[in-house]
Amino acid sequence: MEYKNLGKAGVKVSRICLGTMMFGGATDEKDSIEIIHRAMDDGINFIDTANVYNDGESERILGKAVKDRRDKCVIATKVCGGRGDGPNDGGTNRVHIFNEVENSLRRLDTDYIDVYILHRRDYSTPLEESIEALNDLVRQGKVRYAGCSNFYGYELAKSLWIADKNNQAPMSVVQPLYNIVNRDPELELFPCCQEHGVGTMIYSPLARGVLAGKYLPGQAPPEGSRAARKDPRMMVTELREESYEVAQQIKPLVDDHGKSMTQFALNWVLANPIVTSAIVGPRTMAHYEDNMGCLGWEISQDALEKIDQLVPPGEHTGWGFNDPQYPVQGRPRKS
Repeated sequence: MEYKNLGKAGVKVSRICLGTMMFGGATDEKDSIEIIHRAMDDGINFIDTANVYNDGESERILGKAVKDRRDKCVIATKVCGGRGDGPNDGGTNRVHIFNEVENSLRRLDTDYIDVYILHRRDYSTPLEESIEALNDLVRQGKVRYAGCSNFYGYELAKSLWIADKNNQAPMSVVQPLYNIVNRDPELELFPCCQEHGVGTMIYSPLARGVLAGKYLPGQAPPEGSRAARKDPRMMVTELREESYEVAQQIKPLVDDHGKSMTQFALNWVLANPIVTSAIVGPRTMAHYEDNMGCLGWEISQDALEKIDQLVPPGEHTGWGFNDPQYPVQGRPRKS
C-alpha cells in the first residue's frame, strides 16, 4: 500500500480510504467488520464515516471493529446533518458541533477523532464560528485535524484565511465529489489545495456506480442498484444519459488495460497528483476486492487523452446540469 501525507500535515494516509456509508445499512454488522479487518490487513489505515450514516450505526460498527487496533487507523467522521428535530440539531453551529463530537466519540468508542470534517457549508452559521469550534476541539485533544467537505474553492480559501488570521487549526483536508464524469474540482478547488497544501479525499470516484458500467443508456437501472432503490442523491445527481454514454465509451480503454470498469475509474482518480486518497464504499467483500485492483498499475497516456476528449478537464457531463444541493452561486436570483 502506498501512503501520502494528508496535505502538508505530518500524518500519512493510505491512497485508498475505506468508506463505511453502507455499514449498518445495506451491509450488516458481521460483513462490515470483516471488510474493515480485511482492509486494515491490506494496509488501509484511512477510514471515513459520518454521524448520519445509517443513523450512527456506521460509526458504532467501525468503533467496534477497530477497538483493539485504534492506533493503527486514521478515522475521519463528519458533522452537519440533522440528528433531531430541535433548532440546533443540525448544521455547523458551535452547539451542534460540540454535541455531535461527543456522540461520535461515544459511538466510535474512542477518546479522539483523527479528522473531523464539516460535511457541508451551513449558510445559517458564520464560517468563523465553525472554525473556532473545530479549533477548540483540536486544542482539547478530542480532534487531531480539521477538514471540510462539499466546499467551493473560495470557501476553502476563506476557511484557510480565517484560521491563519486567528492562529487556529487549518483545514487539513477537503472531501469533494470527483470522477471521470464530474471534473469540476479541477477548475478552482484543486489548484487551491495544491497552493495551500490541503489534502484531498475523494468521494464518489465511481459516480455512485455509473462508472462501474452497470447503467445502460435508455434502459432501466439494474435490480438492487442505488438507482433502483431510488437513492435520493443518486436520483438528482448521476442519472444523466450523457454519463451512461461516457461509461460505455471508455469500455474499450478499460478492456485494453485488462481491468474492470471500477478499477479503471479509481485508478484515473488516483492518477491526479493532487489527490491524496480515494474513498471506496464497498457493500460486499467482492466489491472491496474488485476495488483494490485499482492499485499497482498506470493508465496509458493515450487513454488519459481520450478521456479528456470525452469529458474535458474541469467539466462535467450533461449540458446545463448542476447539482441542486450545490447550485451555481455567481448569478443570484431575486427571491
